[in-house]
Amino acid sequence: MDVKPRVTSKASKALPLSEKMKQLESQNKPKYSDKEIQCIADLKTLYLDTIKLDVELQESIHKMEKAFESKHDEIFDKRLKLLEHFKKQNQGGDATKEDGMANFWLKVLKASYTEFISKKDEKILVYLKDIRARLYNEPTAKFVIEFHFEPNVFFTDSILTKTYYLNCLPDATDPFSYDGAEIVKCEGCKINWNQLEKEKNKKALPSFFDFFDPPNLPDNNDDPIYADINAILQNDFELGFYLKERVIPKAILFFTGEISDCVSSDSETDDDDDEEDQTKDDEIHGAVGGN
Repeated sequence: MDVKPRVTSKASKALPLSEKMKQLESQNKPKYSDKEIQCIADLKTLYLDTIKLDVELQESIHKMEKAFESKHDEIFDKRLKLLEHFKKQNQGGDATKEDGMANFWLKVLKASYTEFISKKDEKILVYLKDIRARLYNEPTAKFVIEFHFEPNVFFTDSILTKTYYLNCLPDATDPFSYDGAEIVKCEGCKINWNQLEKEKNKKALPSFFDFFDPPNLPDNNDDPIYADINAILQNDFELGFYLKERVIPKAILFFTGEISDCVSSDSETDDDDDEEDQTKDDEIHGAVGGN
């Protein structure tokens, strides 16, 4: 049985199963005897019992996963220490070597992240030192992806977060449509960019950091951008679950290339902008010294 959360948004839900059945019955006009109708009702009651068991199973899985979170963290703490020790022993490693250990998480993301990572993003992501997932069952079932950064000249935040909310219960008005836990909403976080980066971001070029500012789904599904926003959110939900379940625990295999689910695209159109900004970046880096 597949117990992982489905990824969906409220726009993606089709007609409730009960409505589909009504349509089907209307089209085919099946003629059931009274005894058959009673038997169908009894079978549906039994099916509702399986749904109740599925909900209990999902709750148990979430509690067990949360119980094992600290044990996973112990392993991930050791991974972080190994990477930090390597940088310290090798004076940070060769930061200009894109596929070197000094750029561990940058390479992991480029081998796993399905969206856009520009050359400008790479300059920032070399400061990414860890990615973690945090689970919560109360008061709302959710998980949070945390991106931990070393001090840098781009923004003041040490952690950037993306939160995904889960629905683990069937719809009371249409319980037959239940198909397991589902991701139903996500929230990003504010990034406190320095003044220079704020000016650069006004160009509104595609960026990895758009990940932390997901769009809001319009309330009206007749809105002309409704379908486009829904498609973006569907992809976002899948990506969040993918980072949690695959990228974080298997990071070393993405780094070595033993897993390579995708190769993210790099920006070729902003190379000139990168060159223009390089002098300013170097001046800032020099001003902050070892900070």
